[in-house]
Amino acid sequence: MTIISTGIVTLTTDFGLQEPYVGIMKGVIVSACPPARIIDITHEIRPGQVGAAGFWLGRAWRWFPDGTVHVAVVDPGVGTDREIVAIESGGHYFLSPDNGLAAELLRHLDHATTRTVAPETFAAIGAAPASNTFHGRDLFAPLAAALASGRLSPERVGPEKETLTPSPFAMPEAQGPDLIGQILVADRYGNLISNLPAASLAGRDRPSITLLDHTLELSRTYADAAQGTLLALVNSMGYIEIAVSGGSAARALNSPPGTAIRLGSG
Repeated sequence: MTIISTGIVTLTTDFGLQEPYVGIMKGVIVSACPPARIIDITHEIRPGQVGAAGFWLGRAWRWFPDGTVHVAVVDPGVGTDREIVAIESGGHYFLSPDNGLAAELLRHLDHATTRTVAPETFAAIGAAPASNTFHGRDLFAPLAAALASGRLSPERVGPEKETLTPSPFAMPEAQGPDLIGQILVADRYGNLISNLPAASLAGRDRPSITLLDHTLELSRTYADAAQGTLLALVNSMGYIEIAVSGGSAARALNSPPGTAIRLGSG
């Protein structure tokens, strides 16, 4: 499928906003594609957390129109021989390093085609020689601009790629009638988001969620519990999360990413 570009480019990085890295990437994109509209998904991914970047972009992309180019740069292996990949899915295009980020993102896409970005592609679009530390500026931004402008078609990016570096995030596993997942990320409110999708609740009578030594029934809203009380609910992204009404579950429980969470029935 050939994407009809909208000129929209989204950015997901771990750069933060203290330094000018994000602004420089935007400057490169609009220099090569002046009509581009650049939207920040987030620049507050924790440094090097490739799984979190893939997860958040994987839940956010569907709110953008077909033809959007999504750029995700969380790249602790920048300058090494890790590849850059381009994924086409559902009328959207995604650019990321092949370092686990792309594999996590792929879990949230349907009918995707993945390609390795060939070195000659960068030469063809006039990308300058890349530094060893800022491929966001030197490779990702020019490539995004070329796709967003329509100067580069998805089919010309490079050869199809079958195998990706695995995501650092595990998938839920069945244990008898229960499902064992893990905490993936904590958001800025301290809500602990798991890899247990809402679909896993189907067919369960009075589902219960256990994290550490806390077993909780499912709430509908944050306000269902008294202030300061622990609760579990399905969040807006469609996953089970643990929260504290009016507080932070991350602070209350000290449950880092990877902490096991169990879905059972009451």
